[in-house]
Amino acid sequence: MKVAIGPIEGHYGGAAQHILNIIRYSDHNFETIEVPNSLKTWGRFFRRYILPFQRRLPHEIEHNAMRFDMYGLQKLLDAQGFYLSRFKLPGFDVVHLHGYPYWETIYETNSPNLIYTIHNLYNKGDFPSNWSRTVESLTSKLVGTCRRANTVISVSKWLQKDLKLKHRIDSVYIPNGVSLEEFEEANGESFRKKYSIYEDFYLFVGRSTKYKRPELFISIAERMPKRKFVMVGRGLSKEALRKYIKKEIPSNLVCIEEPLREDVVNAFNACRVFILSSSNETFGIVLLEAMAQGKSVVAANNLGPSEIIDHGTTGLLFEPDNLESLVEAADLAWNEGDFGQAAKEKVVAKYDWRKIVPQIEEVYERVK
Repeated sequence: MKVAIGPIEGHYGGAAQHILNIIRYSDHNFETIEVPNSLKTWGRFFRRYILPFQRRLPHEIEHNAMRFDMYGLQKLLDAQGFYLSRFKLPGFDVVHLHGYPYWETIYETNSPNLIYTIHNLYNKGDFPSNWSRTVESLTSKLVGTCRRANTVISVSKWLQKDLKLKHRIDSVYIPNGVSLEEFEEANGESFRKKYSIYEDFYLFVGRSTKYKRPELFISIAERMPKRKFVMVGRGLSKEALRKYIKKEIPSNLVCIEEPLREDVVNAFNACRVFILSSSNETFGIVLLEAMAQGKSVVAANNLGPSEIIDHGTTGLLFEPDNLESLVEAADLAWNEGDFGQAAKEKVVAKYDWRKIVPQIEEVYERVK
């Protein structure tokens, strides 16, 4: 079976890892849909020369500006996307698209065998107040892609329920997973030596976007000056974070920007406690990655994390956007947390990609 899958740009992000692991654990013949340089160039041009004539985006979503071009200019110039969408993709047995429809032309493909895995819904609370109409437009595009698809896959049960209740869209629930083989090769000592971090530490893996709430993680570092905190991810330089929170970064916080995938895997192995501070996390692949390493995890009691973590057994949940609740959970996980083994057992039982990919392949067989 010949399957087109994507779009993909690098290894960052949950959707990218999702796609790469489907390819890794499936025997089908895949061709990846790569985000073209023209789209990346347009994103840079849009940020530098068009946005200055509009109300500036806040820093926390500035690096995603290319995804929010509401004027259709990129679409008009997208000859490559038009060719793929209209002529090449319909020739595949299955076209499997993922994520937000920011490469709009691709998501308008007329392939009768389109599968769309939806990883999230737009939340107005994650955007500036004057962006309400923009969020509605983005949501309309996302829902439109769902309606064009032969089959929609939801990665979370709450997402499956929301699609049905709010948009009358039926979907199949197939969760994200984790590559246990990848994490069997993790080397925490290598990470410690590379970045000269020899103390136990709390770990944050993500981006400096609003819904990830990096400021909460920074606030814990301020509250616990005798403990080490490490932030790993795209856009997480001290300069960028200083601009984001509008104050100095505490000295016990280490920032590692643009890491290699190997660095991220090794960071999970090296940490003592992993914290997911997001206020609105659809799933939380990073939770699975930390749990696969037998680490204690702490996350907000919402959406995806509440499906993954059994509070007090496989990790701890805190009240979303509540610093005191997070500090309490983080301290408990550090001093008394013994959830690692139970967490790892749950990941092995429910979230191993070797068990999840066959479920996706069953969908391929139904739609081809």
